[in-house]
Amino acid sequence: MTTIKPDAVIAGPDVVALKKSAPLSKNPEKVAQQFEAMLVKQMIDSMWSTVPKEGVLSGSREEELYRDMLNEALANSISEGKGMGIKDVILKDINRLSKSK
Repeated sequence: MTTIKPDAVIAGPDVVALKKSAPLSKNPEKVAQQFEAMLVKQMIDSMWSTVPKEGVLSGSREEELYRDMLNEALANSISEGKGMGIKDVILKDINRLSKSK
């Protein structure tokens, strides 16, 4: 029987990078911003998945690579500014949880 670690269920490359890049105790604002960027990127990726890959968009590997870089830059830009409000909610929860310890 294979044992699944809890982190393996939710930890894709973005989550693993997030855990390593900004420890919660040192910079909660950065953690909340990065979490929002990750969610926004997933939303943008989902929107792109609805676009047909015929016609102008070829669906080539190069196009997918460029689109992924574009989506990441766009998500980071959105979350670094006012954002969508996700980071504010996450930051409130982080602060609430850190006060209760």
